[in-house]
Amino acid sequence: MKSLPLKYRPQQLEDLIGQEFIKTTLKNALSAKKIAPAYLFSGPRGTGKTSTARILAKSLNCLAVEQPTIKPCGECSSCRSIERSNAIDVTEIDAASHNGVDNARELIELSHLAPAQVRYKVFILDESQMLTSAAQNTLLKLLEEPPERTIFILCTTELHKILPTIVSRCQLFNFKSLSQTAVIDYLSQIATTEEIDLTPEAIAAISKSGLGSLRDSLQLLSQLQVLRQQITLDNVIEAVGGISSQQMWKLMTNLVKEDVLNVLLIARNLIQMGKSPQLILQDLLNCHRDLLLVKATQKDGKSLLSSNLEYSKLDQLASKISWHHIERNLEQLQKREQQLRFSINNAVWLETCLLNMMDSTSINETQTLLNNRQHRTKTQKSTANLGQLWAKIVNSTELSNQKMLSHASLIDLDRELNFAVLAVESKYVAKFQKNVTHLSRIITHSLRQQQPIKVIIEEQQ
Repeated sequence: MKSLPLKYRPQQLEDLIGQEFIKTTLKNALSAKKIAPAYLFSGPRGTGKTSTARILAKSLNCLAVEQPTIKPCGECSSCRSIERSNAIDVTEIDAASHNGVDNARELIELSHLAPAQVRYKVFILDESQMLTSAAQNTLLKLLEEPPERTIFILCTTELHKILPTIVSRCQLFNFKSLSQTAVIDYLSQIATTEEIDLTPEAIAAISKSGLGSLRDSLQLLSQLQVLRQQITLDNVIEAVGGISSQQMWKLMTNLVKEDVLNVLLIARNLIQMGKSPQLILQDLLNCHRDLLLVKATQKDGKSLLSSNLEYSKLDQLASKISWHHIERNLEQLQKREQQLRFSINNAVWLETCLLNMMDSTSINETQTLLNNRQHRTKTQKSTANLGQLWAKIVNSTELSNQKMLSHASLIDLDRELNFAVLAVESKYVAKFQKNVTHLSRIITHSLRQQQPIKVIIEEQQ
């Protein structure tokens, strides 16, 4: 039984995924019989470079037709031998292990032999960035004036390592990483064909883990296929050695609550389970990035999330953490990234980072304000005056804000301590907590305060 990457390897140019420009250009070149003597395919791994080189070789040499075609039959002896990598006139060379000057000279000698069975002699040099500078210089004359009916196809993941003089002698095609949407669509088709039970979250996670490489995504799907059960998000995370959404949720909720003991216990437990401190830090970074996205865009940014947490859970966390707190945590994560990468005590540095992310000063600000509020005398409060003042604040803002503010009332205000307490209808509490920074600006501006007003949200009794 073939693995999925081999089973679904493209056999014609039309089968290429996500490389529309390259597909169109090569099809037009074959139709017009304008075949270049040398091609250079550059791009990330798993994007179809070697597969395209083989398809081009089949298109040039298919024996079912009398001239190059955009649809090789796949059945003739030439097509089948090229697919099996044992064709006499189509030679695949691993440049990583054949990278010296002597190997380049052998290639020059071979290229002067006429095709024995097909129309074109084709040399595919995979990982051509591994050729030494001397070997590349040896091939310059050959690539500039190759023998008749001889084609060279160089494939590389690192274009900057190819000499400019080599690049200038080839037709350059840049293969791009595939979009997540394109990979998801293709994986969904394969899952349907192969009768693989996948959740939408699992397909998205497989696509994301491939980083734009279709081959890597197919390899992971092939690995998960043998589970013979519904493949979930946690199955994918476990397969790639990541942190499950449940574990990340526990860590983030305790981090937001600044529960020092539980945060350290969860972190140590993850390390004991084999998760590296670098991985934990990377997942924390993704979660905080998503929190910023959720607070800034609300549901509009749902498709841009990069962490394993669901949008609903991120939304809960976002309502309980301030912009300042997220920015402070991101600063700590950035500081520790280099230390974790190079330190032999990276577990200790991770714990230090987590402790610094739980600075008790900011978390106690609201409690201090509430304590001051409780100790003030009742003579300082006037419900009537607060009601009039709230009406003035509501009327001073935009119409779109007035509708939201109508679901709250001002029950306390202290201009000296710079805080205001709003009683909010129960079903709107989460929305007000999420927009507390915006509320602070509205009240501060309306009252003409020099210092920002700290807004405290309470549920209406």
